[in-house]
Amino acid sequence: MLRLGVFACWEPNIFKLSPKVPRLVLPWVVRENKYRPKRITLFAADFLTSCVASPIVEELVKLKILQLSVRLPRNFLWYTKVSTNSKNKKKRKRRVAEAAIKNPGEAEVTNINSYVTHMLAVSTGLKLCDSARRILMYTKPNHLAKSFYAFVRGMFPIHELCGTMTALALAKRDVLGVDMPTWKMLFPAVFIHAMANFRGMKPIYKWNAATPWSEMQLSPWHAADDSTVAQLMNKGFAKLMWLIILGRVLGY
Repeated sequence: MLRLGVFACWEPNIFKLSPKVPRLVLPWVVRENKYRPKRITLFAADFLTSCVASPIVEELVKLKILQLSVRLPRNFLWYTKVSTNSKNKKKRKRRVAEAAIKNPGEAEVTNINSYVTHMLAVSTGLKLCDSARRILMYTKPNHLAKSFYAFVRGMFPIHELCGTMTALALAKRDVLGVDMPTWKMLFPAVFIHAMANFRGMKPIYKWNAATPWSEMQLSPWHAADDSTVAQLMNKGFAKLMWLIILGRVLGY
């Protein structure tokens, strides 16, 4: 739907291909129909899907899997309270926390290791499914360094870092009682995930693995790099800044 919206804004002529081509698949069959969209259209469509929608969906799915798969210890329960203004009769919704009911002798939760470990398990499982599919598709004769790609693909820590940030925010809400809506809880993880996708990491919905080196932010060992010194410094600076960001997130 996002791609269709982008094409409706910048490429309205593409809809002349329907009803010959169904509208729902128009953005994916433009080349087959010899239609060349503008570069800004392709960039905007890919940016909205890969760097905005996909990180939100992936991080939200991890949070929902965590909440459905395990009952985490908590000190507070959150619910929405509706109050009515006596003057203008307007209804107002606000989030209210109440102390969780404890069993006799049960102490308050002071350790959040269960939040982090369970979220790491969810993130690793999701990453395992995605990585296994990509590694198994990287099998063409011109695909070199298969073992190295499989190893580096498994070591790339974006899913684990983003999941840990969400787990810490969830613990802050349910253990410390800090009012935090879902969007605010997911925002740091979504932002880092979006930056990784912008840097080259492919979202889950993209199936192919034709350019794994760009996905890992590495240069292929078997290809010569004829970049100038200025270009090499530019690339090195960008990769260094990305490494610093990942290090700061890991320290957080």
